[in-house]
Amino acid sequence: MSEAIEHEGEADLVGEVRAADLDTGVFVLRLPDGEAVQARFSPEQEELITQALREHVSQRLRLRARVALSHAGGKIKRVLAVEEIALEEPPTWETLLEIGAAVPEGDWAKVPQDLARNVDHYLYGARKRDE
Repeated sequence: MSEAIEHEGEADLVGEVRAADLDTGVFVLRLPDGEAVQARFSPEQEELITQALREHVSQRLRLRARVALSHAGGKIKRVLAVEEIALEEPPTWETLLEIGAAVPEGDWAKVPQDLARNVDHYLYGARKRDE
């Protein structure tokens, strides 16, 4: 049994593109809460959608859209029209966490304890600071 649609509204959505059908112009956006919504894209937006799909692990898509909301709790049931669409750059801290997580644990043990204080020494051979 489907929920009745109470009203339409505007929404800013950010999520991961999980699927795209180039023939029908429909893509699936997975929101941070795990819910997935479908939306249509235009031929002009195809390259943006396919790029977001290719890089779905690290790339997020931001939409400003008109949406259909369910009667129960105002949950987004579907995207009616995409008004603005853009790739969202991940925050620098997220990128740094991903890079750090990719470094094997044994390699972290090789990082000098005084690296922050003596970075010029380790990179350029400058004299070490003893502070």
